[in-house]
Amino acid sequence: MKRAVWRTPYEFRLTDSARDRVAGMPRLLFFAAIREAAGASTLDVEASTVGEALKIASERYGARFERLLGICTVLHHDQKVKTEDWWNHSVEQPDEIAILPPVSGGEDFHMVDVGDKEETKREATAACRLVCEPSTRDRLLTGAVTKGDAVGPAKVSGMLAAKRVPELIPLCHPVRTTFVEVTTAPVSNDAIEVRATVRGRDRTGFEMEALTACAIAALSLYDMAKAEDPRMRVESLRIVAKSGGKSGEVTFE
Repeated sequence: MKRAVWRTPYEFRLTDSARDRVAGMPRLLFFAAIREAAGASTLDVEASTVGEALKIASERYGARFERLLGICTVLHHDQKVKTEDWWNHSVEQPDEIAILPPVSGGEDFHMVDVGDKEETKREATAACRLVCEPSTRDRLLTGAVTKGDAVGPAKVSGMLAAKRVPELIPLCHPVRTTFVEVTTAPVSNDAIEVRATVRGRDRTGFEMEALTACAIAALSLYDMAKAEDPRMRVESLRIVAKSGGKSGEVTFE
């Protein structure tokens, strides 16, 4: 089996043994999800362009393969071949074409310019549930787990997380947060509801700050008792209310 030697995310070379291949056609090399969709790691194709080679593969492996192909990175001679160039990019008999998942997340992304939007007071509240054994829930809420107080650290972690969203989610704007509150409460007989409310004044909303604070607070609770209840899970993360901006005041529950 031929072995790939990686240099950078977009650079691909084959070992010398790969060049000894005597097949008389270009070869497609599949990786990750595109390999699973094809059910194969390679395909020799009788084609003269990258586009022709990929068309043959799509016809052979079906619709799911073709859909995945649309978000993959295509490399030929260490160079990325853009989608619009597939049919003009020539390949020869010993050539190999690598099909990789989008290693950079793609190129068609940008931060939305909110500079012309009006600054308003804004607020968002998020909620989620930490599902656990009833006894675990009670110990978490009363500070009786092995690690000690769980609710206090969870609230602090949520507050800190709300202020660090732009560092975690690359296209989120830094916003002027003036208030963060995290609360916990028992629900049903086997869960803790975590809520986070974030307020401030800016040109864009605080939904991501509220969601992140809520999720991190729940994960902090999880961390405090995971050794005692490894089946715990965090679920139903969502925005339950928001206000400010064009949409005004909206409640989702």
